[in-house]
Parts: sequence; C-alpha cells; structure tokens
Amino acid sequence: MEEFYPYTLTIHLLCAILFIGYLFVDVFVLGVVKKKNPNFDKSLFSATGVKIMPFVVLLLFLSGGALAGFHFKPLNLLFAVKIILAFGILFLVVFSLFCHFILKKKNPLGAFIHPFVFVLCIAIVILAKLMNYFFIPC
Repeated sequence: MEEFYPYTLTIHLLCAILFIGYLFVDVFVLGVVKKKNPNFDKSLFSATGVKIMPFVVLLLFLSGGALAGFHFKPLNLLFAVKIILAFGILFLVVFSLFCHFILKKKNPLGAFIHPFVFVLCIAIVILAKLMNYFFIPC
C-alpha cells in the first residue's frame, strides 16, 4: 500500500487546493464584487460549483481516508482534531447538497456556510502542517 502513498497524497492535495480555492473565491472575491455591484449574479459560479465540488469533496475524503492509515497514532491529538473538523465540513456539504437536490430549496445556512467552512479548512491545513512538524522525523 505504501507504493500508492505519493499518488494518493497528490490527489488529496489537488482536491484540497481546488476546494479551498473555490471557497476563497466565493468568500473574498465574489463577496467584494457583489458588494460593489449589487446587480452581480454569481449563479454561474455557483452552478459550476454545484456540479464540480461534490466530486472534488468525494475524492478529497476518499484520499484522506486512504492517507489516514499512514498517520493514525494513538496519541496524535492533532490528527483527531483534524478528522473531527473534516467530518464537520462533510456534514455541512451533505446538508447543502440535500437542500439543493432533495428539498429543492435554498440552504438556510447559506449566508455563512462558506466563510465558516473556509475557516475550518484553514484550521485543517494548519493542523496538517503541525502534524508534519511534530510527528514526521527529519
């Protein structure tokens, strides 16, 4: 299984970059554009995101699950917190998709879900770097 580690890690990192990049553009770039131009419609961006992001999130979690076996140590509290935060994001993504595809109505958490998930993503990235610092020997 170790021979697949670099490929799984690459897929995981690319999916994380796409996911966090999407959130960054939505929260910071499109948020500013919407404030400056109230007539701006970000539905094209959102429609594309709804088509692409579920696949990206699925790959992100599958590759993360595959990588978990390499990093799970009984005393690795940083990893445990990272997994809890990731499952919080997964819950919010599933809830958003449920509202969009099943209920066919607007997400009641839609106003603040992307900024909140963006903060969780940044926390996960920081925890991942701390894991490398504390648990991977130089």
